[in-house]
Amino acid sequence: MEHDCLVAGAGIWGCTLARRLAEAGRRVLVWEARAAVGGNVRCETDAETGIEIHIYGSHIFHTHDRAVWDFVQRFIEFNGYQHKVLATYKGKVYHLPLGLTLINKFFGVELRPDEVKEFMADESHSSAIFDAFFRGYTSKQWGKPPEEIDPSIIKRVPVRDNYDTNYYNDYWQGIPSDGYNSLFDRLLDHQNITIECNRAFSLSELPDIPTYYSGPLDRLFDYKFGALPWRSLRFEMEKLPLADFQGTSVMNYTEASVPYTRIHEFKHYHPEKKDVMATPKTVICREYPRHWEPGDEPYYPIVTPESTALLDKYREEARRYPNLVVGGRLGGYRYLDMDNAMSAALEVPIDAVCGG
Repeated sequence: MEHDCLVAGAGIWGCTLARRLAEAGRRVLVWEARAAVGGNVRCETDAETGIEIHIYGSHIFHTHDRAVWDFVQRFIEFNGYQHKVLATYKGKVYHLPLGLTLINKFFGVELRPDEVKEFMADESHSSAIFDAFFRGYTSKQWGKPPEEIDPSIIKRVPVRDNYDTNYYNDYWQGIPSDGYNSLFDRLLDHQNITIECNRAFSLSELPDIPTYYSGPLDRLFDYKFGALPWRSLRFEMEKLPLADFQGTSVMNYTEASVPYTRIHEFKHYHPEKKDVMATPKTVICREYPRHWEPGDEPYYPIVTPESTALLDKYREEARRYPNLVVGGRLGGYRYLDMDNAMSAALEVPIDAVCGG
């Protein structure tokens, strides 16, 4: 059938937008460069253990946006998982984020909530926390030597004056009970949507219909102004003959001497699946940040005055094409949580572009 619009890229932003367009009566063609939809949220299920593996790193859906929560619940149910993150430093395990649980254990004190602010205002205390939990981790994450990491970052880190160890403050969070792949399958399950995987998009193929692109903006224009800088990641998967490796889904390793930043153990994302939790094997993943080169998978934009100026050039170039809309994490060159990407897709003014 003929199509009214093209969505190039089937991650969160693209799939959400495709669904909106389809429900608005548009005939939507979706192109995805990979073999399956879902972008970096795509998962695989280990056939032996039934564990859902987040192959591009852990993803926890969390939001305080009622519109996003109402929208996503049309397609999936969540299991109520509450995300906790622990950190290993010098052989001891601490609860993140920075709050009474961490502070009291690290310093061997028993502070009350009203004492936290004054305690952390002491330079020796804030520096000790920074050196233990931020300096090494940040240097690994961003590829900078510890000497270049600014200790003043600790002043910008929220400090909780309570024992709440829930990593996110968002009202709603969880993991899809049927797995993340079900979210994308159901978003695209509409009579007005046609999907073509293994189908990359290039500017030479830009059709005369509205086109919504969520791939890298610099790659779209063949890096004519140069490549936008990113940090990339390498994932090292391992199946172990253990029922439980670390007792939690994510463990950070904050010391610079440890080459990876964190270990994921995926079975903990589905505590409601008793058969999976009971299996005598587990799957873990070590996450290694690394330098990005064109052709690598981009994860975290490196925002500097130089990269911002370069981004402006590419945005100006994109504006030359009135039927082209660029968005999403890669197209927008910004780090987006899943709910932010979905919210951005819900806010795209489709009628203005599609002429509805």
